[in-house]
Amino acid sequence: MLKTPLVSLSLLAAVAAATLTGLPSTAAAETAPAAAPKRVQVTNLTTSYAPTALGTEVTVGYTLKNRTAFPRSAQFVRFYLLPQDGSKRALFGRAAVRRLPAGDSLTAKATRRVGQRFVEGDYRVRVCYSRRPQAVCTSTAVTPRAAVTITPARLTPADDVVPVPLPDEFLPEGRSFRDVAGLRAEAPAESARVVLTNTGQARTGALRLAIEAGESNLPPLLARRAADPSTNFEVAATTCTGSLAPGRSCTVDVVRTEGSNPFASDRLVATGARGAVAGVDLVAPVRFAPSSQDFGDVEVSDEALRTFVLHNDSDEDVAVVDGLLSDTDSFYFAFDDDFTCDDYNLETGAPRPIPAGGSCTVSVVFEPGTVGDHLAFMALLTSGGPALASMTGNGTPGDAPVEVRPGARSFHLAR
Repeated sequence: MLKTPLVSLSLLAAVAAATLTGLPSTAAAETAPAAAPKRVQVTNLTTSYAPTALGTEVTVGYTLKNRTAFPRSAQFVRFYLLPQDGSKRALFGRAAVRRLPAGDSLTAKATRRVGQRFVEGDYRVRVCYSRRPQAVCTSTAVTPRAAVTITPARLTPADDVVPVPLPDEFLPEGRSFRDVAGLRAEAPAESARVVLTNTGQARTGALRLAIEAGESNLPPLLARRAADPSTNFEVAATTCTGSLAPGRSCTVDVVRTEGSNPFASDRLVATGARGAVAGVDLVAPVRFAPSSQDFGDVEVSDEALRTFVLHNDSDEDVAVVDGLLSDTDSFYFAFDDDFTCDDYNLETGAPRPIPAGGSCTVSVVFEPGTVGDHLAFMALLTSGGPALASMTGNGTPGDAPVEVRPGARSFHLAR
């Protein structure tokens, strides 16, 4: 009576063991490889780029492979730039491609210009595939390293030096040089235009304008009489306010301030929010460049010669009508015969004009009569306005006795 249940239990255990042996274990099920998803994949990504006058052009090559069992009638690709610093990606182009049958592939290439909002830097390129233009990407490919470099913005002035017109009060009709130098003139209505162009490949960011005061170039005797504004120029009007796109230009109209110094040279500086900087020298229409020279150490028994160049930066011919050479203590500086700014017509006696954009020269001799530092200034009065230059020299002990022999101190060409 007791053997039958025991046989039955053994039989049941054997059947159960045989049944469980045929089933896969849970661990084996978890480690089994999953089948690869069948979809359209982006492969064979290639990139190249080229800076142009209007921005950076990026060419992207790619292959779409339809690994599904169904044809794809509408295909859309989007192109993104990924900043190296990990900031947000930015779209720079789209493309639509032809119908893609099941198992087929398509190789394509597209060139797009990078938008003006992109700043300078290195970028990776991402290609995104979707079945609709704005749909979520179902497949992407990204370059493993930076593939595009956008060069910085670069502000370039049309002219490094811009002459700003002088008021009529500074013109030589019926006035001496000392009268002109002491004037506190009203600001002229006429302005000079500065043109700035972004020759780089990125936007400049918001532009800021500033006028940096330069040297007054006035000798002590005249500095006490002339006005002393913080700057001699001001911005009358400008289009350089917002961000300047690559290849675009803007303008700054500059006028002289009331009481401005006719000899001063200030500097207009434009600065972009992303580091682009341009500087333009604002100068008088007629000027010496350089405006100062050092004769160095000269023995009291010797002499030294320096030549100054007078530039006519205006758009009209000008004539030199007066010249003045003065130093602070003694007659140790004198005009030399070898200069061209006093040339005149032998038949009419009229001064020969300096053509627009031209120049002439003035030579000065330094012959110190005493030991020590000496300072002088030279002024020329022209039909385009006055010009001023300063000079220094140091007298050193010499073998010969000290003798002062004044040379030419001035000249007048109104014949």
